[in-house]
Amino acid sequence: MAGQRIYSSAGHHLGDPGAIGIDGRKESTECIIFRDLVNAELHRIGISPVSDDDRETLGQYLGRISPNEKDVVVEVHFNAFNGKASGVEVLISDNASHASSALAGEIAGGFAKIMGITNRGVKKESQSARGRLALMRERGTVCLIEICFIDNRSDMRAYDNNRDSLARFLAQVISRYDIER
Repeated sequence: MAGQRIYSSAGHHLGDPGAIGIDGRKESTECIIFRDLVNAELHRIGISPVSDDDRETLGQYLGRISPNEKDVVVEVHFNAFNGKASGVEVLISDNASHASSALAGEIAGGFAKIMGITNRGVKKESQSARGRLALMRERGTVCLIEICFIDNRSDMRAYDNNRDSLARFLAQVISRYDIER
């Protein structure tokens, strides 16, 4: 991994709760917890990720980092819709590299298998509710993970039952990811 860094961030910070899900669970809290689990796994295998701060806005975080083409940049989120939608999906830029597409596919497939939920696949940022995502302007292998639906009781039960396994899986995948040139 010489010359490569891993950037790991929570999709929402303490001042921006994001979606509110089952039993009042806040997306920001869940994202921070999961990011911290992934970062602990990365530290356990000898990698010090660059991470956001719990009170830092996305703009502040993106303003202070400067990934290069060899780096891996991941951000975790939870989806929300109508309480019935289910599954994991991973977003990439509209002009994503082969490496970003492959990493996103591996994450989506692995998360779906671990949780036993639908793999909604890899989607381009233009297919997202926002249309454009600031994270996608970063260099490197970049993806935004929508772990599951925070407003779906079954999804959240699957997440809660497998959270540590998901964090280990994600840390392993991004730590070994080799950028194809």
